[in-house]
Amino acid sequence: MSDAYRKILELETTPEALESTVQYLSEHIKPFLQILEPVLICFPDEGPCSLGGVFKEAVLRCKAKPVFWGPDYRGKELLRIAFDTHANTIVGSPLVALGLMKLARATATPLYVYDVIVGGDPFAPWVVDGLKKGFDCKAWGCYAVQSGPVIAGFSCAQEAGIHIREDVFKPHLYQDRNEALGSNRGRLYFSSAKNPELVYDPEQMALIYYQPCCCGCDEPRVIEVKSVRNDDLSRELLDGKLLTWSSVLDYRVEYTEFGAALELVVFPGEPIPKLPSFAKLNVRTWNPREDIPFSMQKYAEKFPEKAVECH
Repeated sequence: MSDAYRKILELETTPEALESTVQYLSEHIKPFLQILEPVLICFPDEGPCSLGGVFKEAVLRCKAKPVFWGPDYRGKELLRIAFDTHANTIVGSPLVALGLMKLARATATPLYVYDVIVGGDPFAPWVVDGLKKGFDCKAWGCYAVQSGPVIAGFSCAQEAGIHIREDVFKPHLYQDRNEALGSNRGRLYFSSAKNPELVYDPEQMALIYYQPCCCGCDEPRVIEVKSVRNDDLSRELLDGKLLTWSSVLDYRVEYTEFGAALELVVFPGEPIPKLPSFAKLNVRTWNPREDIPFSMQKYAEKFPEKAVECH
């Protein structure tokens, strides 16, 4: 965590700032929520200063019912909750949302998802396409900086990018000599609206449009957000190479003294992609009795006494 982001986090997690964030979020999700509708939130509820906590308060403000996944973070438990609650709206990271969609397909479990809200960094177009086709739903992006409680923006109502909250951030572009003069593309930076001297670098490239949008919003809009990393082992590139396959449920890369090691979780009997070169490779089938998504294991470890009770 950079020093600038730490200071921005302090500014944006005061009671007043959190209230503004909850109000902002509730205004964006209210149009597609029904009163008392169960909303499945796949981020942990770690209190008001967490992404899960912010979503919980926003859902309650819309008079809907937040339902959390956990402390049993196995994929099959997420699938059970989604089925039992008849949740029409899912909130989670791209990995978790895609994983739920694939688990439902692999187990022939009918889900009735109409809207998926993907929280975290802006996601790639293939994520949107995969969720829309897999769930037959709409997919919305909530730009949550470092998957925390600082909400930088939300999807355009016309699905034309993500509008940036100008009461939190002012977006800027840095353009090197390779960018065309006058181009809207460059490296993305955010300055704090409360303290312009604080500048946060999300390490992303983007296109920015400042003109009023077709949806009627006049806040700046970012599209085609990509990581500045472009090496073969960047998370963004590996996600695109591996998770676009319906046979791949999850993966992780660990770095050892011998090089990078890939662990791939797949569904049995389905073709898998051609894999990049790794020092160590472990391809195994999904184990519903034990498997917890790699991105959620750190949360399961916080509740060891509860997690082991689940069967």
